Amino acid sequence: MTDRHFHLRLNCNYQTEKNDVSNLVVEIWVENEWKTLHLSVKSPGFLLLVYGLFSCQHLYMRTNSAERNLVLDSAYGELKLTAGEFWNIKSIEVTFNVKLLSGHPNDDDIAYIIDRMGHCPVSTNLPSNLKTKSIVHFEPKKNSSAHFAESLLTTEKIESGSFCNMDGPDFSNIETVSLHPEPSSADYLQAIKIANNVADHKLGNHMLLSWYDKDRDFESPQHASECHANSPLPGYVDYGVYHGATLKVDIEDGRFVFFYLPVDF
Repeated sequence: MTDRHFHLRLNCNYQTEKNDVSNLVVEIWVENEWKTLHLSVKSPGFLLLVYGLFSCQHLYMRTNSAERNLVLDSAYGELKLTAGEFWNIKSIEVTFNVKLLSGHPNDDDIAYIIDRMGHCPVSTNLPSNLKTKSIVHFEPKKNSSAHFAESLLTTEKIESGSFCNMDGPDFSNIETVSLHPEPSSADYLQAIKIANNVADHKLGNHMLLSWYDKDRDFESPQHASECHANSPLPGYVDYGVYHGATLKVDIEDGRFVFFYLPVDF
């Protein structure tokens, strides 16, 4: 029997200096497409273990970054796990591509975060001879020097200050895809599945930077429009553009809007 492969990914936005999660979407690759991961008491036990490992690694990445005064803006993560015929885990690779809001990681910070991720409760219960590869990439700013470690963790020097941009964004580097699916999208979960498929085709690996759900009048990151109180420009739009988005997916004339950033590993 061939090996069993599990591939999960997440897009996450954070809030507060503790890197609390403000929005999280987790998907699984099944039947040659990405599908939103829905877990319940009826979910297969091994899948619960796989997600538990992914969630645990994510928790330790963001909380231990906060301990080192690294405030995270958003992250795109992937977990790839291979198990044998009898469900024995053979290999694990966890990758996070992270955008910093503030903080200046050094060698000690890098070593600390990587070590702590390897000691999350789920990881410590894995077989001692199993090698788990953890990769964390802190996205460097343009024209800044990158700092690399053995685990491919890259850091950058980020300028402190507000990310509110009252001058208006530059849309010249953004491709807009407008869609009118039939039948109409039932809700946000169906809409983001459609948008993610577009991003997969257009960008390959990508990060969801910001989005808007008109049905619930909800934007992510939350409170992004607070610095736009006197401006007609929605905060989620400026946030996505200002943080380097190259793709905008507009579903049903603004009912659901998603901004994506391509990422490379």
